[in-house]
Amino acid sequence: MSAVFTLPIEICFAINDQYVKHAVTTAYSILRSNPNAVFRFHIICDDLSHESRSSFLHLSFRFKERCFFEYHDAPKSFFSDIKLTIEYISIHTYYRLMLADILPELDKILYLDADILVQGDLSELWETELENYYAAGVSDLYIDIIDYKKEIGFKSGDLYINAGVILFNLSAIRRDNMQEKLLAAAHELSGKVRFQDQDIINIVFKGGIKAVPDKFNFASDNMHKYPKQINSASIIHYNGKGKPWHKKINCLGYEQYYKIEKSAHKKIRTALLIDEFFGGADTAFGGYGFLARRYIAKYIPCADIEIDILLGKGKRHFFAEKFLVDGVTLYHLPRRRIAAKRWIKRKNYDMYLSIELTDDYVLKHEDNPEKKLILWIQDPRPEYEWDEIDTVDLFPENNYYKQEIYDLAHNWHKKGRVSFVSQGYFLNRKACDLYKLPYDTKIKYLPNPIEIDVYFDVENCPKKDNIIFLGRIESVKRGWLFCEIAKKMPQYNFYMIGQTFRQKNENLAIIDKYRDIPNLHFTGHLDGEEKIRHLKDAKILVNTSIHEALPISFLEALSYGALIVSNCNPENLTEKFGVWVGDILGDGFDKVDLYAEGIEQLMKNDKNRVKLAKEAVDYVKKIHNIPRFIGDLRNIIFEEVYK
Repeated sequence: MSAVFTLPIEICFAINDQYVKHAVTTAYSILRSNPNAVFRFHIICDDLSHESRSSFLHLSFRFKERCFFEYHDAPKSFFSDIKLTIEYISIHTYYRLMLADILPELDKILYLDADILVQGDLSELWETELENYYAAGVSDLYIDIIDYKKEIGFKSGDLYINAGVILFNLSAIRRDNMQEKLLAAAHELSGKVRFQDQDIINIVFKGGIKAVPDKFNFASDNMHKYPKQINSASIIHYNGKGKPWHKKINCLGYEQYYKIEKSAHKKIRTALLIDEFFGGADTAFGGYGFLARRYIAKYIPCADIEIDILLGKGKRHFFAEKFLVDGVTLYHLPRRRIAAKRWIKRKNYDMYLSIELTDDYVLKHEDNPEKKLILWIQDPRPEYEWDEIDTVDLFPENNYYKQEIYDLAHNWHKKGRVSFVSQGYFLNRKACDLYKLPYDTKIKYLPNPIEIDVYFDVENCPKKDNIIFLGRIESVKRGWLFCEIAKKMPQYNFYMIGQTFRQKNENLAIIDKYRDIPNLHFTGHLDGEEKIRHLKDAKILVNTSIHEALPISFLEALSYGALIVSNCNPENLTEKFGVWVGDILGDGFDKVDLYAEGIEQLMKNDKNRVKLAKEAVDYVKKIHNIPRFIGDLRNIIFEEVYK
């Protein structure tokens, strides 16, 4: 049985993006085979992508307090002139020559290649007494087979280790300035030795390396010579060109690797509950759908998470309707209860994720009491919010308040089946009211993400005297007020960006009355570069909605330095980056002057407008950037599944 360690065993990988998946498999095999030990993994890299770094996240949650990951940048340029002699080995292996400097706080480190499978206890290797040795490792059988030692001045009896598994004595290396000798030899012998930095380590440390049993680096040649010992080896090393993940190559010991790899990369099957997908599968173009399609479905799936979109009840009685949009699978469920239950049971999702909760069709047919839901609070509307919305007289917004949905969420929460996250702190009290939660309910902060143009410079952007409306043209948005403002302010260009979807005829009947205003332009729905061009040109976004949570349009506008004039002040952003005109209920015709005054306040003081615009861009970059969103939401998913 493994010994229990109070201090972690320190493990090191030196990898690039191409080897991350395999390093995850190796790390998983370590954790699986050493259930009583704690590990700290040091990832040495030069430009590892955010996606690659997040690949290790699920291990932290699966193994709780037993593993930790740290990332260390290495100076790739230092080895830029090194000539590589083995085509399938990258320059990253040379980084192990600098571990004493990269990890100054450690006395020793166990370096592992990423083509390794650990299937035994590592405590014996980790506790190897190094004394005055610089390293410990396993004699390389292949080197003896090809009689290579004499090429580098070694005698046949001299120890030459395989560098895929090395226990480095970092303290001794620092004490004797051996790192300088390693680096000098790397450049001096570049292109002159066959086995790259492995040769360098053996040459520089000659006489200072301690031999350990071959079970700690049972390499490919060991497997061929002693196949019966594969299962008893603590560390299997698939060195050489052929790897077990190369499907056309049958390596010895590949069965063990396949089994561990499959378990290491088990995907969390997530069902995203939403009733729209921003036009996908003929759904509406709403904010929830925008988040679902442009952010969650686009960025959250990875090697460890897959996502299906469940759009609720479909048209067919006994069969689900399936769509493929942007490479993501969408489903409408069968209408018949028994068919819906069977379909959900067969799919067996690991968890559910919902942007708010506008429909309960899926959850009320989920019979497994172990299934859980992450509910992302976006726009909770208790009855008192609808009371304000209903003050619009021109024509009413469709009221979708459904108590049975909110009761379902309440009951699931009482049973410990719901975790709440929120896009804005100011929404939490409303959510507690809507779902009848205690006000001290734990709600994590998950701000909405925005695709940010990192090259956009608001101080040097030649903006125009343009004012935009961005959103659906519907009753709750009160687009007619934007038109009235345009009519009142002919000196500026007004662009209404959006289209109708629900109650189309009623909305168009109102908006059509304003189409002859010369400075008012109706663009319809815009996306991509066209929308971005309007955001870059605009100085102000006007929002006239009687009700808002924290709309994506606010964040998009602010990310391009377009300030906000609105009667809504979510998270105090309007008064911070624009003009809040105060609460305006009803149809709002009598308050048009307030919007006009707010616009003039910003337009007449260009110096202050530019200052606020720059602060707005910086704010969005800091809080609403996509890497932060990806990491936070994946963390939440991992935590929910593995807690």
